[in-house]
Amino acid sequence: MRSNKSISLVAAACLAVVIGSAAGFNTARSEALTTSKPPLATGITNSGAAEAQVTEATRKGDILTIKIRFAPLVPDKMESIYAQITEKDYENSFYVLAGDKKYLLLRDSQDTPLASPQLSIRNTKDSPVSGTWYGRFPAPPKDITEVSLTIHGVETIDSIPIADR
Repeated sequence: MRSNKSISLVAAACLAVVIGSAAGFNTARSEALTTSKPPLATGITNSGAAEAQVTEATRKGDILTIKIRFAPLVPDKMESIYAQITEKDYENSFYVLAGDKKYLLLRDSQDTPLASPQLSIRNTKDSPVSGTWYGRFPAPPKDITEVSLTIHGVETIDSIPIADR
């Protein structure tokens, strides 16, 4: 009998450790999102509801990849930044300026731009991120070390430093 009781106590203790660890993991994950490294550059959505924070601008070979997270500025708001990338938007609202040259989004084999196909953000009270975006562009020459980014629905984001990989 005593060994069954001991086993039950050990099992209960293990369960408590697992539950405590899971709670700690969620807290750590939450803290990691809010304390992630500072953005490379920022801009504001046209509505002013969120801040576009460039988290990555990486040149690898002939491709420049830019990633953005949106931090809420106005609580409890949902908005569509763009519903699709039209041909007109592709040519006028999604590009990188590097020096005096404009680079449009790359396209895949089906002629689809290599970017988030639509962008909606949802601001909630406790969420540190309300949405994300990515785009792939032709990489500018190696002597270009920063670019400006224009995407539909967000003010132009200037002085984005490029990391080479």
